Amino acid sequence: MARRKSPSKQTKAGQSLAEARQPAAGELTHAHVMSAAVKPDQEMQRRSQLLWEDRSRSTRGPRAAYTPDDVVRAAMEIADVEGGLAPVTMQAVSARLGLTTMAVYRYFPNKEALYDAVVDAGMGLPPKPLDPPDEWRAELTRCAHAKRDMMCARPWLAELPFVAAPHGPNWLAWLEGLAAPLYRAGFRGELLGQMLGVVDGFTRGASDTSISLARARAQGISEQQWAAAVGADLGRAIGDPRYPAFASILTAPPQGRPRNMQEGFDFGLQRVLDGIEFYIKSGELAPV
Repeated sequence: MARRKSPSKQTKAGQSLAEARQPAAGELTHAHVMSAAVKPDQEMQRRSQLLWEDRSRSTRGPRAAYTPDDVVRAAMEIADVEGGLAPVTMQAVSARLGLTTMAVYRYFPNKEALYDAVVDAGMGLPPKPLDPPDEWRAELTRCAHAKRDMMCARPWLAELPFVAAPHGPNWLAWLEGLAAPLYRAGFRGELLGQMLGVVDGFTRGASDTSISLARARAQGISEQQWAAAVGADLGRAIGDPRYPAFASILTAPPQGRPRNMQEGFDFGLQRVLDGIEFYIKSGELAPV
């Protein structure tokens, strides 16, 4: 019969798996978070590293005439002019810089890594918080509107699905911009993450129509043509028994001046913030 190890021997021999995964207080690092997760794909990990490391110059070969950031700016210019990421090829970027195609690979190992950098750079940074900080609700409103404006200004940012690429410092800065006012309002931990998801999810989802219009404009389609096409599709719900609730929206009599897209976004955002404020006032939020 096997002898059971004494508690003292267990402690000396090694901690339990759960204990081993718990860093000491105040010592949680990026490495701890990553080690607790499923081992990431090596290619994705390398692409993420390229987003976060210093790209001040190429490290392969002799000193180059351009920096990786120069390459990213050239790629962004192509995406802005052409209205999408598809025309952003290694050949197109090299031609814009007057380089050979192979020279661009000195800066980025493949097109996917270049796209990662272009998307993160295209997002830019969120607005800086006011000093002193504004009231949490006003600050959230300002940041949410800024994020919507950013997505509409570069609609090609929406071409890559959320899980298709690593996430860089600018992407994280936008999340911080939305999380900071909620943190000041008293949200912490998992609840802070859930409220952040509510606000960010609304901001992205409620911007879809505006992004669609921005993409149409980038392709040379007028707002009137876009509205006519969208209206024709939406109008199919009228009289169709499959869509009675949505049809009721289209057939309802007008009630004053209809809101434009910007006003409609803000109306919905304020209702989201009403819910968060109600939660705070309900006493469910633990005191900080």
